[in-house]
Amino acid sequence: MARETKFERFQVRQMTGPIGAEITGLDLARDRSPETMADLKRAIHRYHVLAIRDQKMELEDVHQVRAALGPFSGNPVHEPIDGYDDLMILNREPDETGKVIGEDWHMDLAWLAKPPGITMLYGHDVPPVGGDTCFTSLEWAYRSLSPAMKAMIEDFVVVHSGKGVLGQQYGSVKMRADVHKIASFEVEHPLVCKDPVTGERYLFISSVIDRIKGFTPAETRPIVDYLFKVATRPEFNCRLRWAPGTLGMWLNPCVMHTAINDYPGYRRTMYRSTIEGWTPIAASGTRVAA
Repeated sequence: MARETKFERFQVRQMTGPIGAEITGLDLARDRSPETMADLKRAIHRYHVLAIRDQKMELEDVHQVRAALGPFSGNPVHEPIDGYDDLMILNREPDETGKVIGEDWHMDLAWLAKPPGITMLYGHDVPPVGGDTCFTSLEWAYRSLSPAMKAMIEDFVVVHSGKGVLGQQYGSVKMRADVHKIASFEVEHPLVCKDPVTGERYLFISSVIDRIKGFTPAETRPIVDYLFKVATRPEFNCRLRWAPGTLGMWLNPCVMHTAINDYPGYRRTMYRSTIEGWTPIAASGTRVAA
């Protein structure tokens, strides 16, 4: 893909037309200046998914990058690493079988009043092949809708629920002792939102949608299922191929992602953190009641 020339502190190569870019020529263990962080934020609002290659990072480095990008968003689901409240480990051992965490299309913590703005994932132990993550652009999904569909859903408010998250224990991934509390989490978000930085519209959809406000579950399902089908079309996707030392970042409210379970017999260990986001903004200007 074409190389982006508008960034001075690192090189950017676009992954696909709609979404994703690889970043090279940057050492975040040494350079976390405000100017570099501002450029990274600009890049993530432009491409929504970044693969920052050839990093040599320990837990403290990942923590410091998170701190330089913004406040920790909080995580009411997963147990943090000792000494780092903002970091968790996603680990899968070679002999583990069954589904991997994040195997279905989803958005991180969509059922919070303020979902994470940026998710960070650092590849510590990466299989020699497999274990990729696929992303899809909710901005391009919205653009593809017909004018009639856009008009119909313009003011829809969708209820996202934490109740579907319980019981999803994956191997050695540790859950918080009080994770049962999230069953009561329920939040209303606009279905059509706008990026507070670029003003671009996107669909705010997730795998934990319970209903469209004012609609019955039976009426909700075909609409949500259709939007999911549109949002996950391959032409709106990119595939992040992990390598040791890759730091992935994505603009969480504007994408969905899915983990590819194709690396049996290999260990995969990732360090994860999330940066505080924004309360979703209705593109129509209509405010959603708190």
